Amino acid sequence: MERDFDVIVIGSGAAGLAAAVSAADSGASVLVVEGETQVGGSSRLSGGHFYAAGTSVQEEAGVVGDNADAMFEHYMTLNQHLVDPAVVRRYCDLSAPTLEWVMGLGVKYPADQLYASGVGSTPRGHPPEGEGQEVINVLEGHRSHKGVDLVLDARVTSLITNDEGRVTGVRIGDDEATAGAVIMATGGFGNNPEMIEKYLPQAAATGDWGWYIGADGARGDGITLGESVGGVVDGHDRALLLATPGFSRDLEVALPSWIIMVNQYGRRFCDETGNYTVIAGLLDKQGGPVYAVFDEPTRAAAKRTPLFQAYWVNEVLEQKADDGRILRADSLAELAALAGIDAEGLEGTAQRYNNDVEAGEDTAFFKQGPLSPIRTAPFYAVEIRPAILCWTGTGLRINADTCVIDKAEKPIRGLYAAGETVGNLHGDVYVGGGGSYGPCLVFGKLAGENAAKYAQMLND
Repeated sequence: MERDFDVIVIGSGAAGLAAAVSAADSGASVLVVEGETQVGGSSRLSGGHFYAAGTSVQEEAGVVGDNADAMFEHYMTLNQHLVDPAVVRRYCDLSAPTLEWVMGLGVKYPADQLYASGVGSTPRGHPPEGEGQEVINVLEGHRSHKGVDLVLDARVTSLITNDEGRVTGVRIGDDEATAGAVIMATGGFGNNPEMIEKYLPQAAATGDWGWYIGADGARGDGITLGESVGGVVDGHDRALLLATPGFSRDLEVALPSWIIMVNQYGRRFCDETGNYTVIAGLLDKQGGPVYAVFDEPTRAAAKRTPLFQAYWVNEVLEQKADDGRILRADSLAELAALAGIDAEGLEGTAQRYNNDVEAGEDTAFFKQGPLSPIRTAPFYAVEIRPAILCWTGTGLRINADTCVIDKAEKPIRGLYAAGETVGNLHGDVYVGGGGSYGPCLVFGKLAGENAAKYAQMLND
């Protein structure tokens, strides 16, 4: 059957470029269609970390015994098995081979940078030299070298199907391009307020505090296109949000050790320096506003550090208090009244915490790092919300071979998806640094291979 290309890839982030390169390596003629004016999508803005187990980088770093089985067990347990085990298993099994493939293309993952990402103790976070942009540079170089066509500033408006329901190409306005298979790697929908309202109530609830750190083109096109041909959306209300006092649109991942965070009962509920992968979920579970509390000497001592540049700085905190953005009071009881939290609970929490500070140990949540007492007026309380949206976990349902599947759990012939477009891989808890970029590369490569095989099958 005559067609323009064997495989068309929608999107040029890590998933899309990995798909294009692997499809070309499998002998397919490939077109990459990108809706923005440059390649890379949100992937080029990312740190590019790759969450993987059983890699040569781990071996070089002296990490022994880690493997796909252990990674799978951790992933499933972390998310209480509320994820698709077949898709998770495929990611775990292919994480190390795909990392080696990317390294073979030229991306470097220094062994001395390997770290335990997320809440696990096993080092599985692989940061690349040059971050996500370098990964894109390497993949884009191979795309170009292999003769894969690329069209920029061309947003796909619909998929083409034949009378049998098989996806046979794409439309870009009045233009058409036909193919044996189409791979959707369009990214997430962080820049689509309507989809956030529909699919991410936890993000929508942050109101005007919310903002997205990804690319402008992340508008959920993959979901819209997939649904138009029978695809099913999965992973409702799954995303990675970071906690913030909302003073500005500056990205800071961590919270300082010298605050305590309390809920409406005036009680602490976590180690305030806990991993970013779980803090947002803990905030959301409190059922009401959460406040960071500290006193005047602590505020005055809050200097800029490499980790804290925008929010947790003495002069910034003072100005926000003067502006009324931070609550300030001469007693904890008065502060509690202003914040609408239980005064007795706050006073008791502060007393217990002060005792721990004197003893040099947080006996409640085992927080490490500098601990500061809450003794000297004025006292401060600033609301914290999980409002910085990093990526969206809602997307199309796929099988372990990256085929988009319909309501009857059957593959939609000729349609594949990878990367942030996928909705049945991620759970309520983000697995750790590299837990979204890694799947982009794993499933992008797999989708490219499988789409190329399918297109070739049509020729046979």
